[in-house]
Amino acid sequence: MSICGYSIKKKLGRPAALSEAERRDQILAAAEQCFVSQGYRSTHMDDVVKACGMSKKTVYRSFGTKENLFVALIDRVMHDDIKLDMPEDNQPADAVIGDILSRLSAFVLSDRQVNITRLVISESAHAPELAAAFHDNGLRYCKEKLTGILSRLNDTGRLKAERPSELASLLVGAIIGESLVTALIRRPQPMTEREREGRIDHLLSLVRPSLMPNEPDQGL
Repeated sequence: MSICGYSIKKKLGRPAALSEAERRDQILAAAEQCFVSQGYRSTHMDDVVKACGMSKKTVYRSFGTKENLFVALIDRVMHDDIKLDMPEDNQPADAVIGDILSRLSAFVLSDRQVNITRLVISESAHAPELAAAFHDNGLRYCKEKLTGILSRLNDTGRLKAERPSELASLLVGAIIGESLVTALIRRPQPMTEREREGRIDHLLSLVRPSLMPNEPDQGL
């Protein structure tokens, strides 16, 4: 059976009972398929009901509205695909920042995230609530997490950034900005992982002398 442009396989027999978390995950997976393949405006809650194989009552009880469903999807994508944890106290600043930028760029430039970003851009004029949800649960979330990590590096003497929030914006923009645009429009060929890592190393070599005091040269 094909729903929302995807092939859905149904198991025969009585389905196993799902926990509330499993039920939400199944609904969100179906919603993501429908939103990406049909667009936000063209997707109706009935489409999601059919795609997830649950009752309309169950879907509405779990999320209430299509907007709530999309906001929950953005939150799920963020927490499924990227972890920005506070670094250990013995890690040098360049290693911490390099690792975070590597994970962040891999996340933002993944096929899944690029599809979600395209969806938000294409629908934002007609559904500004999508842009707000994407910004609050995506862009702002990443920046706040990175700002917190940079502040921690400041507090432990591994970094000397006067304005960690501005530094977070500059680092993310330098690594992701151009790469995301090329991924969104599919021109030219998106950067490879090796090229992204090379750009991160080069960026760290530029900021390290002024921002990372008293660290031995690590060949950056």
